[in-house]
Amino acid sequence: MDYESLSLAPMLIGLAGGLALFLHGMTMMSNAMRAMAGSQLNTIMARLARNRFSALLTGVAITSVVQSSTVTTLIAIGFVSAGVLTLAQALAVIMGAAVGSAVTTQIIAFDVSNLSFVLTAAGFGLSLWKARRITSLVGTVIMGLGVLFIGLSMMSGFMAPLRTYQPFLDLMASMTNPLLGILIGALFTAVVQSSTATLGVIIALAAQGLIPLEAGIALVFGANIGTTLTALLAAIGQPRAALHAAIGLVSFKVLLVLIWLPLIGLLERITRAVSPNAEGMALAEQLAYEVPRQVANVHLIVNLSTVLILLPFTHLLAALIVRIIGKGPQPQGEEELAPALNPVLYEMPPLAVDAARREVLHLGERVADLFDAAIPALLDGQPAAIDALHEREHLINRHHTAIFAFIETLLQPELPPDVCRTAVDLAEAADYLESIGDLVDKEIIPLYRRHVERGTEISPQARERLRALAEAVSQELRRALRAVAEADRELARSVLKTKSQLRSLEQAAVEFKEFQVEPQPLDGTQRLLPNALERELAESLRRAYSLIRRFVRVGTGLLRSKTEQGRE
Repeated sequence: MDYESLSLAPMLIGLAGGLALFLHGMTMMSNAMRAMAGSQLNTIMARLARNRFSALLTGVAITSVVQSSTVTTLIAIGFVSAGVLTLAQALAVIMGAAVGSAVTTQIIAFDVSNLSFVLTAAGFGLSLWKARRITSLVGTVIMGLGVLFIGLSMMSGFMAPLRTYQPFLDLMASMTNPLLGILIGALFTAVVQSSTATLGVIIALAAQGLIPLEAGIALVFGANIGTTLTALLAAIGQPRAALHAAIGLVSFKVLLVLIWLPLIGLLERITRAVSPNAEGMALAEQLAYEVPRQVANVHLIVNLSTVLILLPFTHLLAALIVRIIGKGPQPQGEEELAPALNPVLYEMPPLAVDAARREVLHLGERVADLFDAAIPALLDGQPAAIDALHEREHLINRHHTAIFAFIETLLQPELPPDVCRTAVDLAEAADYLESIGDLVDKEIIPLYRRHVERGTEISPQARERLRALAEAVSQELRRALRAVAEADRELARSVLKTKSQLRSLEQAAVEFKEFQVEPQPLDGTQRLLPNALERELAESLRRAYSLIRRFVRVGTGLLRSKTEQGRE
């Protein structure tokens, strides 16, 4: 063949188009499967707290759903930086993602090019059935699988001329040096930011008989190394814990290569033993038949075996990473504003909603602490403590703004209805909590300062009754927070049913003087009613309880139920 007659431009365009279809098919499958999983992902993630084995299975499960080990890894990094996962748990999830990606590679190694158009057409037909949401999503998954295989077939077809292109054949032969293959695989994966895409190209090359198993193994090693770049980039600007998780991924992938690089000969023998063979065919046809499945098996063998070797040492590896990298500057007290609101979670809306719920509860704790500090400072006349409250309320405002901005970005048109409703409820719940903080800062504190200027005093009897009312309101706020945290509607109803008790305490705080006549100065009058400070403070406490009732209704979903509204 005349090498110069080989037109590289059409081949590269076809390869790029095939790769684009391959990635688009994966994206279609990923989005549809995530939509089907919906809030069930919450249950999956909840299992992470158990042990390293459940964390491993979680990584496998999530990667199977999202069809991307990179996405799973980024979520794990986000969870570490948010304090939801320990580094050891995240390492187990990352290892599970590696196993899950190997399962994906097994799927794409099947030669179903004859069925790719059938899958695409059938999936498209099912996806039009919008009346049945699950059926439509299943159709989208099937269509995405068909598009993926069409892209794979396109890449394979456009690379067919390379069978007789000697410079390319020489390049493949040079990959008997595994370091060159590792470098090429790592660079290509770093560019496309998908190890699955790299493996798709490798399998497409193998389907044309263009690469031997030795080269395939080296490229698989390189794909494992190259996929770490995305995680390292994601750790930029994140807390030091995110860097720890990213370094953990790099360590795992490097150890994978270091373990198996000296054992390439053994790996070849194991792979050939467990893979189908085609002895008796011409060399090119034999490679085209054997190597695609062998590449997929290599990926599964090295990933699974390395995970089994390293999984018992995740805690040791995590401690070693922290020791070498260092903990970094630790947030102090109020500087750690909203650690759970990590943008990585936008990839998994149900998990983002869970993060928003945790931060709403975190906000509620801040509001409750402010409330508990404000009332005793006011009743006991502590000017220094009163002055310090304004900065705490300012922090609450900034925390509320962060939550609202996170939820606003999360609310997209494609969001599942149940997730959307919950996110909106959480935003409203955060508004009520922030209003309680505003009430303390803009109503109760100015009320105190105004009456200090006037010299108004609270009688000992009124002080004790107001203190009892404030403690009761604070207790209901804490109970309301617990009800929202545990989604406990019975506890929420009990908070709502204390209205009459709180009303009695309010009346006791402001009405007891109707039966007393206190001596006044000669130029004054006898006082039969509470002074304005006592009355207005009691009214402010009543409004705080009213906001608590609204918070617990919306936070536990009672507000959406007409029957519950009627009952309450």
